[in-house]
Amino acid sequence: MKSTFIKQTSRVLCAATALLLGSLPTFAQTVSDADAHEIVTKLGDRLVNVYPFPEISAKYKEDLLKNEAVGHYHNLTESQLAAKLTEDMRKTHKDVHLRVSRNEESYKSMTEPRGNRTRRNTENNSDERANYGFKRVEIDGATSTAYVEIPGPFLGSQEAFEMAAASMGMCAYSKYIILDVRHNPGGTGQMGRFLASYFYNPGREQFYLNGFYKDRKRDEQEWTYAYTPGKHMPDAKVYILTGRGTGSASEGFAYAMQKLKRATIVGDTSAGAGIAGGNVALKNNLVAFVPIKMVVGPNDNVGWEGIGVIPDVETGKDDALAATRKLILQDILKTSTDTVQKAAAQWVIDNGSIPTNATVNMKSKYGDLVGKYTSNVTITYTKGNLLWNRVEPDKPVESYVLKEVKPDVLVIEGLNANIGPDVSRVYINRDAKGKIESLSRKTLLGNGTISAASLPLKKV
Repeated sequence: MKSTFIKQTSRVLCAATALLLGSLPTFAQTVSDADAHEIVTKLGDRLVNVYPFPEISAKYKEDLLKNEAVGHYHNLTESQLAAKLTEDMRKTHKDVHLRVSRNEESYKSMTEPRGNRTRRNTENNSDERANYGFKRVEIDGATSTAYVEIPGPFLGSQEAFEMAAASMGMCAYSKYIILDVRHNPGGTGQMGRFLASYFYNPGREQFYLNGFYKDRKRDEQEWTYAYTPGKHMPDAKVYILTGRGTGSASEGFAYAMQKLKRATIVGDTSAGAGIAGGNVALKNNLVAFVPIKMVVGPNDNVGWEGIGVIPDVETGKDDALAATRKLILQDILKTSTDTVQKAAAQWVIDNGSIPTNATVNMKSKYGDLVGKYTSNVTITYTKGNLLWNRVEPDKPVESYVLKEVKPDVLVIEGLNANIGPDVSRVYINRDAKGKIESLSRKTLLGNGTISAASLPLKKV
C-alpha cells in the first residue's frame, strides 16, 4: 500500500515538473553558440556601418569578437546574453543609448510579415492608454501659469501631435509655461521641434539642432516648424523641468531651447543620451538599439552626449516644480505691470508662511475673536484650533480651521476649496487702541482677482 502511494506521488511530481518546465518563459532558454556568434557578428557589423564615430565603432566590434572568442557569450539565456552584451559595450565606450534587450514583442513586429505587423500594432493600444505621452495640463489663473506634464515618450504619430497641439491650446493664454519632462525617456525628435515651434511666431523658423552621421553627406539641420495649429506664444516665459529620467529626444528639446535662450531649465542634470538611433532585430528575440546620428547644438559641435543637459537652476533634492513656481512668483513681483497679477502673486507667496506659523498659539493671540458674528458666522475654540463656522438654519454646521498667514491675517483652510487651496482669508480690523472692530473676508478667485465681501463682519 505504501509502495503504491509512493509510486503515485512520484508520477504526480514528475508530471508537475514537466508541466512547469513546459511553461517556463522562452527567455530562460540557452542561446546556442552558433546563434550567439551570429548575434555578435551582426551587432558588430551594424555598429561599424552606421555608428557616427568610426574609431569607436571599430573598437566596439573588436572587443565584442574578443569577448566571444574567450567564451563570454556561451551558455547564456537570451536575457543574460542581452545584459552581457550591453555591459561589455559600455565598458568599451559608455554610450547610454547603445543597448541590447530581449523583447519578444518588438522582435516579432520587426521580423514578421507586414500584414501581421499591422494587425499587432492595431491590437496594442498602450500609446492610447498613455494618452500619447501627455499626462495632464493644469492652469493657474492667479499667476497666469500653465503646467504640462509630459512623461512621454515623444511619439511621431498623428494622435501624439494632436495631443501636443491640444495641450498647447490649453496653455495659449498663459504668460508662464512649465513643461515637465523629468520622466520622459525620449522618442522622436520631431515632437520636441513641434513643441518648440509654439514659442515663436508662425513663419519664424529657428535652427534647432544639428545631426551628423558616419556618412557626412547625410548630415541634416533640424529646424522648428513654420506652422503649428493653434495660437503661438512668442512672449510666454518658458520653463522646462529636467531630471535624470530625461533622456534622448526630450533632452534634445531641453538642450535646444536652452541654447536658443528660449527657456529656463530647472531641476537635475539629464541622462546624457545624445546620439539618436533605431532598433535592429538580431536573433533569438534580441533587439539592439544602435545610435546612428550625433546630435549637437545649432551652429556648434557640442551636444549633451555623456554630459547631460545642465539646468540653469539646479534644485538638488528640492522639488523642481515647487522651485519653478517660486521663480515665477518672484518674476511677477519684479517685472509685471499687472497690479491684479502682482496682488495674486503676493497672496501665494504669503501662503508659504502658513506652515512656519503652525506653532502660533491661536487662543492666546486671537482668543478675542471667539463669538457670534453677522452673516451666520461664529468663531469657536476647540481642541487647540480656532474654528470658522458657517451656521445656517436646517443645515449642518460647516467648520474650517483658522491659521495665521501674517499678523491679523488668517487663512480659512478648506473654504472655497473648489477654487483652490488657501484662497479664503479673514482680515482683522482694529481701532486705535488695538481692539477688534470687525472682520473682512477676501477670496482669491481662479482668474487671479481678489474678491472682498461687501460688508465687514461684526460681533452680535
